[in-house]
Amino acid sequence: MKKNNFKGQVWIETVVYTLIGLAIMAILLSISMPQIEKIKDKSIITQTTDSLNVLNSKVSEAEEARGSIRVVNFKIAKGRLELNSSGNKVIYTLENTKLELSQIGESIKEGNVIMETKKSGDKFNIFLTMDYNNTLNLTYNGKKETKVLQAGTAPYKIILENTGYDASRKINIDFNLG
Repeated sequence: MKKNNFKGQVWIETVVYTLIGLAIMAILLSISMPQIEKIKDKSIITQTTDSLNVLNSKVSEAEEARGSIRVVNFKIAKGRLELNSSGNKVIYTLENTKLELSQIGESIKEGNVIMETKKSGDKFNIFLTMDYNNTLNLTYNGKKETKVLQAGTAPYKIILENTGYDASRKINIDFNLG
């Protein structure tokens, strides 16, 4: 009889130790996952800032002569890119992140990109903006409309064309997708 009790005790101990091990792993994961997400989002912001600076350099190249056409491949891993021609802005938005990139409401300028963090509940929304309002007139497909590009696996092929001066004597850069 003692032999059967011993076998039962071994199984109970095995189950208890397994449950303790799983509980410890769950606690470690619950602590480390938010930090991993922050690191991923920081990487996405860095890559997107670099891509926006490349886009800005292509806009500058297209700005040099009427009829100039430049092509930019732009990958959006997370978030969305807004080509806001009515405001003459290009805005990248990363919503619902735990990453607080900057002080709330404080703007940081990196190249031609203005970075801003806004609070949204217990998370944050990060905005990367390139503002051309004082220098250029932006259009999308020849019109003053807003085009939103969502995250996806394939990069977008953005075509920039200098269509000359507009009525206010600003150079018009027309965005299009190829």
